[in-house]
Amino acid sequence: MPTRRLAFTIVTLLGFSVQASAESVCPELTRLRMEAQHALKESRTVPASERCLMYHRLSMAWGAVAQYANDNRESCQVSTPLLKQFEEYRREMVKARDNVCAGRPLRPYPPDIIPCCKMPFAGLTEFTEFVSGFAAR
Repeated sequence: MPTRRLAFTIVTLLGFSVQASAESVCPELTRLRMEAQHALKESRTVPASERCLMYHRLSMAWGAVAQYANDNRESCQVSTPLLKQFEEYRREMVKARDNVCAGRPLRPYPPDIIPCCKMPFAGLTEFTEFVSGFAAR
């Protein structure tokens, strides 16, 4: 049991040191990410009249993160999946900015339910005869 606790402690400390070394390797990228995340938190409380400006700020912040990460991939040790994630965040914020500034909802509404096919029902003629006979009474 003590060896498991010791192993857990070592793994935990190594995790913290890897995170700290990643932040110390590229503090500018960390700062840019923190600014973008802070802007995202602020966007949730902004009044409707200022949303367009806030989404411009958000799209620019995530664009700066993606650009810096792309320009400094090797020195900051940015993996390809992480770079793709930054670029996806930027694309999402640009799309949200375009929607908000145009007065559309952030995300489009779901499509209307459309019947997939119109097949004639078996026995439809009997039903229409019943209805017409009922109306004649």
